[in-house]
Amino acid sequence: MSSNEERRKGLRATLPTQMLFNVLDKPNEYIRGQDSTVKRLANMDSEPLPQLTSASQILLSRIDRKLSLILSILAETTSRKNYTNQAMVQDISEFGLSFGHNSEFPIGMYLEIGLCLPYTDGRLMDIMGRIVRILDQEENLTGDPHVYGFEFTDVLSSDQNEIVQWIFTKQREEIRRRRERG
Repeated sequence: MSSNEERRKGLRATLPTQMLFNVLDKPNEYIRGQDSTVKRLANMDSEPLPQLTSASQILLSRIDRKLSLILSILAETTSRKNYTNQAMVQDISEFGLSFGHNSEFPIGMYLEIGLCLPYTDGRLMDIMGRIVRILDQEENLTGDPHVYGFEFTDVLSSDQNEIVQWIFTKQREEIRRRRERG
């Protein structure tokens, strides 16, 4: 059994929710929100400073520049990325998800997605991945003309853990409902 087949058979849960996404021309276009700001902070220390004479002037100038950047980071974190598309998620696993959309996408296309799991803290997960398959119509639960299998290629381990915990919670609820009914 190939690793992709094993992944598809992993823990999955129905997730009828919307996701936001942007189409990427190349995978290296993807920049995680916090990663870009950490890189900017690191670069700040190597940038030349204006003609300052004392160590305290240099220190204060660096602190001022870093505070400005931190304020822009906070603003960026609350607004996050500007996603231009929406899609309906059908189901999710720790390795990927399936989603429906009215546009046709080729296998191999990279997307950056913003995903918020229902009944969680409302944080938008920033994930990159690629379309790995086009699902058959009998697998379509969203009612959209096209349903795609999407594999995560860049996801924080904390986000992956949150997805797994959400799936376990959802499965426990389903087991509890079945016991109550039957």
